[in-house]
Amino acid sequence: MSHLHFPLTAIVSWIRILANGDATQVAMTGKEGVVGIYLLMGAAHTHNRGVVQKAGTALRLRISVVLGSFNQGNPVQQLFLRYTRTLLTQIAQGSVCHRHHALEQQLCSMLLLMLDRQEGDSISLTHEAIANLLGVRREGVTQAAKRLMNDGILNYTRGRITVLNRAALERRACECQSVIRDEERRLLTTV
Repeated sequence: MSHLHFPLTAIVSWIRILANGDATQVAMTGKEGVVGIYLLMGAAHTHNRGVVQKAGTALRLRISVVLGSFNQGNPVQQLFLRYTRTLLTQIAQGSVCHRHHALEQQLCSMLLLMLDRQEGDSISLTHEAIANLLGVRREGVTQAAKRLMNDGILNYTRGRITVLNRAALERRACECQSVIRDEERRLLTTV
């Protein structure tokens, strides 16, 4: 890669693919971050793959231009380092979440993370795509989504999820989404 991408309205999932082809989302980047942060750390490549989950706009800057400011140790560098800290929190929290929280809680947290990175209450994702992102079976996602629909928290029609009651979704989510959100707010809004 020769460019960094700064999503404005797009959402990009960082997917980790195993040797057997299985894959799981390890992080998500939207308007709060940058795709390609590893390039600023001197890496030429990554084992993760960026997959656009929500099409939209992004700024694209040549890495050589960004490195010029980054290497001066100024506020630009500090901002990228703060974002990297939030990214590490997201990856670590996701790892703990997959090990210790129920699928329904993980689903709620993932939906909230997506909502935090976009405008509006609707998300375009199929149950199959969600299952791939969470590294679980599609049937489990379908059952969890059905419970949330039956409780009036969301509506799902043909790959489109509409959150009807965000407060209830937050109550059903594990603490992981709020840990990630609070860390992003603490580190990225106090610039």
